[in-house]
Amino acid sequence: MAKPFDATLNAMIDLQPAAWASCFGGLVGIPPGPSTIVDTDLATTLQADKIFRIDGERPSLLHLELEANPRTGIPRELMRYNTLIDHQHDLPVETVLILLRPKALASDQSGLYRRCGVGGATIAEFRYRVERVWERTVEFWLGHGVGVAPLALLTDEADADLERALTRVRECLSEDDTEATVAKSLLGSSYVLCGLRYNRNRIADLFRRLSMLMEDSTTYQEILGKGLSQGLSQGLSQGLSQGLIRGRDQGLAEGKMEAKRELLLRLGAKKFGPPMPTVAERIREISDSNRLTLLLEKVLDVVSWDDLLAD
Repeated sequence: MAKPFDATLNAMIDLQPAAWASCFGGLVGIPPGPSTIVDTDLATTLQADKIFRIDGERPSLLHLELEANPRTGIPRELMRYNTLIDHQHDLPVETVLILLRPKALASDQSGLYRRCGVGGATIAEFRYRVERVWERTVEFWLGHGVGVAPLALLTDEADADLERALTRVRECLSEDDTEATVAKSLLGSSYVLCGLRYNRNRIADLFRRLSMLMEDSTTYQEILGKGLSQGLSQGLSQGLSQGLIRGRDQGLAEGKMEAKRELLLRLGAKKFGPPMPTVAERIREISDSNRLTLLLEKVLDVVSWDDLLAD
């Protein structure tokens, strides 16, 4: 799985693993059935992205590899993974290479890999599925459950009208009565994944406007409300001696900054992994609202917490 988006993609899959197993298992013809994630450690130096056991009519294994950047040699690696998975579990294995953007497509990713002997004759043949996310429609990904819904934002259709696609993703989360914590996490994943394909300013502006539309939603209010309540309490207590109105305004301002801090920590955790306590403390000490806004935009361009907080 390509860094720096592996943490975001893993989090997405772990939130709704059954949706991923059902969606991509169906694409390769695995009969539907209950699915479980199995260990991805294949050898001392090898680890697959995701492996599912699907216990349908014919129990099978589904192996997913996600790529965001072009790299030749992947088919050979997939064959090696497939052989090791089969050896460990003794079940049929279907492999799907999921390409997240057009840039990820390399010249040797045809869906067929052959190993040839010294004389040129084929000694082994391996077939795998190549799934180009951008070639599907927005509704295709939305139709396979909220767990894979953020992939809709990486399609060519979304590129033509990103605001509409993002609105449809948000509607999908609402229509399915998704738990607030899951919806919140998937929206954060959507923001990070958009960095694979779109200009930072375009994404930041769109998500800012979407936030305004979401102010009446429970998901947004859960993020903002926590910050507002903390800020109001702090601001009002400080403002009693200076006047309740001034204290209220100060509390609202602090509340909005607290909401930004929480959102920054959540988005960063999805892209870089959980922050060290010292990093989280640095972010919570930021008292400049403009700086917090810039850091939220910068999340899309950097690869680590250190890069994010570097001046």
